[in-house]
Amino acid sequence: MTDVTFTWWLLFFVGGACLLPTAFILRNRRYDLFEPALWAIGYFAVLFVVRPLYDITFGSEFLGEFPFDASTVRAFQLSLIYACLGLFGFLLGYYSVAARGVARLLPQMPAAWNVDAAKILSLALVFGGCGVFAFHVISFGGVQSYLSGKAQILTEAGQGYQLLGVSLITIGFALRLSLSKKGAADRLADWVVAGILLAIGFASGSKGAFLMPLLIWMIVTHYLKRRIRLSRILGLASLAILMFPVFNVYRHAPSLLEAAPEILDMGASGAASELLVRHGMSRFYGIDSLTIIVRDTPDVMDYQLGQTVYPLFVAWVPRQLWEDKPVISFGKIFAEQHLGDFFFGTGVSGSPTILGEAYLNWHVPGMLAIVFLAGFLVRVIYVWLVHQNFGAPAIFIYSQLFLYLFTFWEASIAGLIAERLAGFVLLLLVVLIAGVRPGAMVRVNGLEI
Repeated sequence: MTDVTFTWWLLFFVGGACLLPTAFILRNRRYDLFEPALWAIGYFAVLFVVRPLYDITFGSEFLGEFPFDASTVRAFQLSLIYACLGLFGFLLGYYSVAARGVARLLPQMPAAWNVDAAKILSLALVFGGCGVFAFHVISFGGVQSYLSGKAQILTEAGQGYQLLGVSLITIGFALRLSLSKKGAADRLADWVVAGILLAIGFASGSKGAFLMPLLIWMIVTHYLKRRIRLSRILGLASLAILMFPVFNVYRHAPSLLEAAPEILDMGASGAASELLVRHGMSRFYGIDSLTIIVRDTPDVMDYQLGQTVYPLFVAWVPRQLWEDKPVISFGKIFAEQHLGDFFFGTGVSGSPTILGEAYLNWHVPGMLAIVFLAGFLVRVIYVWLVHQNFGAPAIFIYSQLFLYLFTFWEASIAGLIAERLAGFVLLLLVVLIAGVRPGAMVRVNGLEI
């Protein structure tokens, strides 16, 4: 059997490994469209099924034209096998009996909001976040510098606490959406806050920041108001794909006006569909990263045995106070060490994938342990918030964690934990301040109920 034929068989097998659990979930007519397992399998398929097909068809900017050289082909095939094992490990963790048991042991969440307190708090969060964002823009030299320096904005170190402050707007937005009874003025305020978030997301050049409020709206609506149809989810996915080339061009242009001609040229081009595929796949290079790590370990970097994770314990220290603080996200080190021909000196954080980073630390056993733990934690969060504590406060939290419950595949371990843990603490504080437990007396519009 030739290397090409064997590679195709492996792809077929990995694709089947994605389809089987998906069919198992969907066979239940009462399945939940926002169960994270569905999205995690889909995201995995983009990284380790669709992207490999792209590499074979169009070639890879990181691996070269297919068929690759002998060492790369072998690493590519091993990576497909390891990825498939990783998916099985995730599913074992996700469906483990212990996950549901741990969820039952977690504290009970408040069942509803104190509406008056929640409204006041939401406004405070939005105004506070806008204030931090204004300071954030000033720290980059003002509006003009901020809009024309998107590459620096997305790669500059030491922004953690500022970005955490800006996220207060998103928290306030989700809190407002989760309130049940609202008048015309409240609904207008919701639209204004949504517009602010979309504008900030677009100005920053971050696709995730731009799409996050739309995803939050879908989840809150789905659980607390009316079921979201699959067509709307597919519409959001289509919007995300269409935004890839726009953001990719806009990031490297001084302004949207200067980027517009190139964007319009791409749309008018006869090869627009191919350009869309290339821009879309430029974001999802998980199989490439895993292949490079499998191929180049231990030559480029020796097995790290946890060294990529330990900076998590000093993540809380502001870089302004400790200039030489270790890099928290392994993605930046990975980009420099393994993808230096593309990202050296740019400050860009590459995607090692959670499988790749775990492999670099503890080989295949460690990789399987990490994805098992990931599946376990994803299941615990889902059961705890959606099944055990269903209510506005729980869905408020879930709506903001959901994105990371399936995109973890391409995250660095310490970077993801450090970023999400701080945000999770803020969400719990909001629930502690504005949430009420069953039977508690609350004041709504001046009346005790």
